[in-house]
Amino acid sequence: MSGKQPKTTDSLMRYLRDQKGIAINGSIQKRKLMNIGYYHGYKGYRYINKATNIIPYKSFDELTAVYEFDAQLKALFYPFVMQIETALKNYVLETVVGTVNSDSFVDVYSQLLDNYKMFSTSGKKFKNIEERKRAEDRYKRELKRRLDLRNRIYKVQTDAFGNGNKIAEHYLNKDVNLPIWAIFELLSLGEFGYFVSCLNYTCRQAVSAKIGIRKSDDTNGLMPQRLIYATKDLRNAIAHNDVIFDTRFRTGNIDKQVSNAISNATGVSGLTFETVTDYLVLVVYQLSLIQVSKTDMKRLISSFVECTEKLRKAIPINVYNQIIRTDNNTKIVALRKFIKSK
Repeated sequence: MSGKQPKTTDSLMRYLRDQKGIAINGSIQKRKLMNIGYYHGYKGYRYINKATNIIPYKSFDELTAVYEFDAQLKALFYPFVMQIETALKNYVLETVVGTVNSDSFVDVYSQLLDNYKMFSTSGKKFKNIEERKRAEDRYKRELKRRLDLRNRIYKVQTDAFGNGNKIAEHYLNKDVNLPIWAIFELLSLGEFGYFVSCLNYTCRQAVSAKIGIRKSDDTNGLMPQRLIYATKDLRNAIAHNDVIFDTRFRTGNIDKQVSNAISNATGVSGLTFETVTDYLVLVVYQLSLIQVSKTDMKRLISSFVECTEKLRKAIPINVYNQIIRTDNNTKIVALRKFIKSK
């Protein structure tokens, strides 16, 4: 079977036993293997974070324990992450519409989506040609980002209309532009983050205040977009049923401003977002900002702890410590103390 992929459940069971040293037998485990599948099941959960860090499974029950842990995490996080996405969009919407006194994207674009202006070189003095060139390049990049945003917004509307979206059809069939709230309904979380990043400093600060971020943690007005980007990868992984237990879904490093702000507010230190515990902290921090009840936040934390305890009892401790780091309990204690103080 070397070099060939197993094609039936029976042949896969033999493959796992003979080639991978994983004990698997009987009709019950065969049924479980059929339920999780080879590619999404074994292939997806055979390693931690990177393909070279193979998990040394001894039994199929250990593999299913990791698989079930991942599924439980997704079910646990999903409603809260969606609640955060909805709330953030509404906070930004209320701030934007209230500032321009209009729900027209044209008005918002002309009055608020002009962050590029702060990089204008007009009237500025420079030490040398190189410094001027860098400043001009930055201005061009920021202006291009604004133009790219406009193109993205119109493409989202066009795609929605072409796909029969009822909101898009309602407005565009009347030759009327979609209001900003309708556009927000169509934007992915990543596109929404891009929108926020193009808002001018004054508006971003107003959004930050509306959300409830401490002013001392957001002097540059960048926390809202950075929170959105930090949440985006987790949200997308859950929505597409991708693996999340080892945070392999991260598409890039999360800015230190995010971890510092969360640590300052919650008292949870050592946030690297290399472990799913840190994403629990990220979610709870944002739930606290949007004033979700203490009961719901406590329930989320307790359910997370139950999931990790179940996993700890099902797999070797050395594997468990690679998934749930040794500072997990310290972070959970600090997080619970934070919720209690709210």
